[in-house]
Amino acid sequence: MKNIAIIGSGNIGANLARLFASRHNVTLGSRNPEQTRSKLPDITVTDYAQAAKSADIVILAVPFSEVAAIAAKIGSLAGKTLIDVTNPLTADSMALTIGHTTSAGEAVQAAFPQAHVVKAFNTVLAQVLAKAVAGAKSLPSVLVAGNHAAANAEVVQLAKDAGFSAFDTGALTNARYLEPLAELGIQLAYAKGHGGEVGFTFSPVG
Repeated sequence: MKNIAIIGSGNIGANLARLFASRHNVTLGSRNPEQTRSKLPDITVTDYAQAAKSADIVILAVPFSEVAAIAAKIGSLAGKTLIDVTNPLTADSMALTIGHTTSAGEAVQAAFPQAHVVKAFNTVLAQVLAKAVAGAKSLPSVLVAGNHAAANAEVVQLAKDAGFSAFDTGALTNARYLEPLAELGIQLAYAKGHGGEVGFTFSPVG
């Protein structure tokens, strides 16, 4: 059982909190803890800094544009596994603000240079996380990228324990490919009308 802090209480953060709460000690960090407690009465909710303080694993589930401000509030997270769920989306979510030559994952590592940053869950839509919370058996793959092998393995196992297939793709620079994949998922779900309960699965053939 891990002590997990989730920074961000939007649809992604709230569903990740619900998903992991059955197996781990979860604390949700919110900019407005009282309001969030009323929506998530079964989850421990506090502010960002307090949530991160005692966690083994911190999950960053805020808009990419807020990363620098969050770093100033929660500190270095030295030696901790920091799961980066962010995507560098435009305001309408229909494009990326950066990509291919760098990534949000690498920017998060620059903001938290002493943390073990692992890109993961960024390709999983909020509606899919909600289905996972409800016990869905057919779930997409979680693709993981990071520069610390032990942290990558930890996140792969965390995803598998939650019912996903999961794969370590290698170095954090591979976030340059995972983030465009997330945008492709958004395009398929919303621009092409397939709905938010879809995802990518990586699996052997045969």
